[in-house]
Amino acid sequence: MDAQWRKAGGILMTDAPIRAYGGLRIPRDALEDFARRVTAGEVSLHAHHDDRVRMRNLRVDVVDREDGVSLLRFVTDLHKGDDQWLWAIHPLSASLKMPIARDAQRGHRADAALSLSADHAWFEDAVLIEAEQRLLASGVEPDGLQVQRALQFEFAPDPRIYVDIVLPLLTSVGASRVWGAIEALFAGRTTPAHGDTGAATVVNVRITDGDRAVTAVVVTADEAVAQRAIESLDQAVAAFLNSAASSSVSGPVTLWDERSSTWPPSDGPFTSAGAAPRAR
Repeated sequence: MDAQWRKAGGILMTDAPIRAYGGLRIPRDALEDFARRVTAGEVSLHAHHDDRVRMRNLRVDVVDREDGVSLLRFVTDLHKGDDQWLWAIHPLSASLKMPIARDAQRGHRADAALSLSADHAWFEDAVLIEAEQRLLASGVEPDGLQVQRALQFEFAPDPRIYVDIVLPLLTSVGASRVWGAIEALFAGRTTPAHGDTGAATVVNVRITDGDRAVTAVVVTADEAVAQRAIESLDQAVAAFLNSAASSSVSGPVTLWDERSSTWPPSDGPFTSAGAAPRAR
């Protein structure tokens, strides 16, 4: 093997009951689908949520322990320059989206023009449905909309909101309408057992336009700050999508700077605590 690469591997998630989500279990077929999507390059693995870990020959599969628990396992060649992420706290994270109870028989839709999800420990299905109703009222077509639970495989998951939207739809409905849905989630957020009532909400908005993409992230406990950020998404689009085309899976990341009311590019490791120097 090339001297710059070494074998690495581990367990991303299992189908054992998850305490943070009230004992909810991930169906084995959901693990298999996640494995397929990671292996196909549709989902990438990151450190601190926005720093891409350099890997090659990545293989993800589902294996069963003797006690019947299924494990989502990965094996890869890891660039030695990224060894630091293996020894950091929670270096590799995995998140999974699954239908809310109402849509239990409906799987992942890769063709949704707008996908909205929020961590299931902090945001109940009813709150997601309220956000969905706001989007429908704003003109988003039902066939192009998907709302889901987000599950984070960490000991104490963060209050996270995820929005994936195509640029034509964002231009059509406007960032303020997208904020209306996120506002419903802010209003309906509840604190799980062992959760921090003052924890900042992390809002991730991924905007795609063909093979170009940008992820805009705002980390705040102040709803007014989140509103200013989301309603200024046109800045993120202008600064990133209208520049050189992005060929990566995730594209560049921009973090809201409340002091300057701008969307500068991320220039440091991002964590749920807002460790990037300019994130407020």
